[in-house]
Amino acid sequence: MVPDQIDETEPIDEKDHPMGLLRDILGIGKDGGSLLRDLAAIRKKTRGDRNRLLSEIEFNAALVLDHYLQKGADEKKVIEKLRLETLARLIDEGFDFSAIRKGCVDAVLLKEMPMLRHYAGLDLERFLKRIRFHIEQLKLLPDLYDIRKAEKVNVRVRLENLGRRYILLIRFLKT
Repeated sequence: MVPDQIDETEPIDEKDHPMGLLRDILGIGKDGGSLLRDLAAIRKKTRGDRNRLLSEIEFNAALVLDHYLQKGADEKKVIEKLRLETLARLIDEGFDFSAIRKGCVDAVLLKEMPMLRHYAGLDLERFLKRIRFHIEQLKLLPDLYDIRKAEKVNVRVRLENLGRRYILLIRFLKT
């Protein structure tokens, strides 16, 4: 486990149903669609690598927040479809992420998601490196375990936590 990371094998004491999770985080009457629209608006103002990165983030966020958490898409298929190409390339090339968003995650953004308290103070690059790590770990699971039967690997919680990270990321980009 990476230092300062939450242990995803332990279920987080939240609603069992993924829709309840979204309602708890976003508030009654809101859904992931409003966050995705916010992200699309941010992306439309960019070009080049910044646009490609935000498009990849938007794709993954929609996959987790909409297709998995709201519509109940199959976990294994969601994991297979998660994209990392642009993010991995930009991290490896030393891209200046402050060109997208300067500053650090404010603790105020974390009040509804205390399980991500370790993200307070992270700049965008360090935040995205953690998301990359968690997606890479998720992508390993179907090869290592039968994720439908494995009791030690709670894929549902891991995908919900990735959804939380994307919600926090979009809120951070929006501020």
